[in-house]
Amino acid sequence: MAATDDTIAQVEELSGTYEAGFVTDIESDKAPKGLNEDIVRFISAKKGEPEWMLEQRLKAYRHWLE
Repeated sequence: MAATDDTIAQVEELSGTYEAGFVTDIESDKAPKGLNEDIVRFISAKKGEPEWMLEQRLKAYRHWLE
C-alpha cells in the first residue's frame, strides 16, 4: 500500500525533533553484497566461533559452489 502525499506530509509534520533527547547508538558492521570465503570468515569471526566451526562452514560453502 503506497503512502499518499497527505500521509507523508502528516508524518513529516509530527516527526519534528525528539525533545527528550534519547539516543540509541547501535554498533554495526557492513559487509559487501554477495558470498565468498572472506564473508564466511567475517561472519564467523563476528560471532566468535571456534576454528572447527569456521572450517565446517567453509567446507559447506565450497560444497555449495559445486
